[in-house]
Amino acid sequence: MVDFMIEITRDAGVATITLRRPEAKNALTLADFTELEARLREVANCAEDRVLILTGAGDAFCSGADLSGSPDAAARLAEGPVGLTEWVRTTTAAALALHQLPKPTIAAVNGVAAGGGCNLALGCDLVFAAASARFVQIFVNRGLALDYAGSWLLPRLVGLQRAKDLAFRGDPVSAEEALAMGLVLEVVPDDALLSRVTDYAQGLAAKPPVALALIKRGLDRATHLSFEEALEYEIESQAVCMGTEDFREAMSAWLQKRNGEYHGR
Repeated sequence: MVDFMIEITRDAGVATITLRRPEAKNALTLADFTELEARLREVANCAEDRVLILTGAGDAFCSGADLSGSPDAAARLAEGPVGLTEWVRTTTAAALALHQLPKPTIAAVNGVAAGGGCNLALGCDLVFAAASARFVQIFVNRGLALDYAGSWLLPRLVGLQRAKDLAFRGDPVSAEEALAMGLVLEVVPDDALLSRVTDYAQGLAAKPPVALALIKRGLDRATHLSFEEALEYEIESQAVCMGTEDFREAMSAWLQKRNGEYHGR
């Protein structure tokens, strides 16, 4: 279905959210940000959705927020500090929803990913880029600070010094450059991007979902846990997994040399 510019499709356990405003490089309005958050929460709560793909229509992934002078944007930009803070909080709520989504998330970056759109892609667990993709921390060139959790994501992906370089200069980074510095997992020919990402996602969708969710949570938390705390989390997670039907199915499938069928129970 299409609500505002957000399209969601589903196939074989993979939910694909496509940003559909190609005439504006998939820039997001306030209504679009709100709808994106809702769709991300929907995927999080849908047991049939095992993996999320996030991509854009046309020749762009997402060029960030629509600040092009629309009546809504102009009115909001004229508000005082309190109103502006609430506006930014509303537009960035989708970043939190994406981060909290307890399932693997994959960005298929098919063109320019700029500003908040860049950090929306980097907020996914895995990033695949088309050969023509470009990543731009454009904020400084618009007189803005980082948003969409760029200040959290960039140092973890590329290190503090490289993160500062990307944010201070605001210059475009090619797909190959992004691959070399660790922003993306893989670069794919433009015409093969969605096929490659869908195949990868379907492979993950066939895995035990409880185990995937706990693995994701543990790795995300590891940056601020001590060794002892991380080990304790693993102990608790392992106990949860060993009590699931999926664990018993995985053991049976292994012994019988077949693929397992998992239901998240």
